[in-house]
Amino acid sequence: MVWPSVEYEELPWHSSSRGMSRRTARNAPLTYKSAVVPRIADAQVNLDAETTTLLETATLAVKEFDLSHAHCIVPFTPLLLRSESFASSQIEQLTSSARRILEAELTELAGTNARLIVANTRQMEEAASIEGASTSTLLYMHDVLLRDSAPEIAGVLRQQPVWIGGHDFYPRDALFVPPHHSHLPALMEDLEAFVARRDLPILVHAALAHAQFETIHPFADGNGRTGRALVHVLLRQRGLTRETSLPLSAGLLTEIDSYFTALDSYREGRPQEIIDVFIHSAISAVERGTWLAAELNVLRGEWEGEVSARGDALVWQLIPLLLRRPVVTSRIVAEELNTTPVSARKALDALEGTGILASAMLDKRTRAWRAVEVLDLLDEFAARGGRRQAP
Repeated sequence: MVWPSVEYEELPWHSSSRGMSRRTARNAPLTYKSAVVPRIADAQVNLDAETTTLLETATLAVKEFDLSHAHCIVPFTPLLLRSESFASSQIEQLTSSARRILEAELTELAGTNARLIVANTRQMEEAASIEGASTSTLLYMHDVLLRDSAPEIAGVLRQQPVWIGGHDFYPRDALFVPPHHSHLPALMEDLEAFVARRDLPILVHAALAHAQFETIHPFADGNGRTGRALVHVLLRQRGLTRETSLPLSAGLLTEIDSYFTALDSYREGRPQEIIDVFIHSAISAVERGTWLAAELNVLRGEWEGEVSARGDALVWQLIPLLLRRPVVTSRIVAEELNTTPVSARKALDALEGTGILASAMLDKRTRAWRAVEVLDLLDEFAARGGRRQAP
C-alpha cells in the first residue's frame, strides 16, 4: 500500500536551563529534527486479499459480540468500559488493582495511578456517548482525562516541543519527535476530515486515524489514552459498536511490542502493520470480552442460588447493580435503586452475611461494600490482557 511517510525539518532548540546541571545545559543541542507529518484526508487505502479476508472475519466477530450483549441479562457494558480503561492505562504503564481503582471513584484518598485510571474511565464513558469525532470533541475528552491531575495542559493543544524516548531535558537521541506545535491546528483539521470519511472499512479507518493521531501527538501528555478513546468514538460513529464497548486496549496489550513497532512503521509510510495489529487485537478483544461476560453470567447464577429472600426483596435488584459496579456505598445503592439509605444498608448487610460482599471503611465517613469475586474477575481480565502472545 502506498502511504505518505513522515519527513523531518531542522529547527532551533530553545529551552530553559532551569532544573539542569551545568553539564547537562552545556550538552543541549543547538538544533533538533522535528517531524513534518503528511496530510491524509484524501489518502487512498488499498488492501490485499489476505487482509481483506481477515478484516471481514474480525468485523463480523465484533458485530456479533456487540449484538449478543445488547440484551444480556448481566449489565455488562459499564464493567467492560471500566476494564477497557484499565487496559488503556496499562499500555501507558499505569497499573493498579480493580479494587483500588473502583474505591478511588468513591474517595479522594487513593493512589496517583488509581486516580489517573479513574480519569481514564471517565474519558472512556464520554467516548461511548459522544456523537462524532472532531477536534473539539478530542479537546473535550482530553480535558476530562487531565482536568484534575494536570489542569494547566488539559483540553488544549500543546505549545511546546514533545518527544518520545531520549533525554529528559531535550530531544537528543529521541525515538520520535512529533511536529512543531505551530503545525497542530492544520494537522488536526486534516485528521478531522479523515475521520469523517465513510469509504474505508471501519477497523482500518480506526487503525489509521489512531496512528495519525499518535504521530501528530497534539497534547503535552495523555496522547495514548486519548488516541485509544478516539478509536471508540469512531467505532460507534461508524456503527460497528452500538450496544457495548469493544475492549480493544486489552487486545492491544497482547501485542504491545507489535503495537509500538507498527506505529513506527506507519510513520515510515508502511501502514499495513498497524492495520494488522488492530485486526488481530479486535479478534482478541472479542475473545476476552466473551470470556468476561460468560464468567459474570456464571457468577450471577451462583449468587442467586445463595440468596434466600422474597421475590420482591431489594437484594434481587442489588445483584445486577454489583455486577456492573462492584464497589458501592449505601448512598450509591439508594440512588441507583431508588430506595432509602436504610433499605440499601439492609440489603448490603444481607449480601455481606452470605459472603457475596465484604465491607470496609474507605475513610472516616465512607463505608464501602465490595463484590470481591467481580474484582477478582476484573484483575484476571487485566492479567489476561497483559500476557504477550508468543512470537
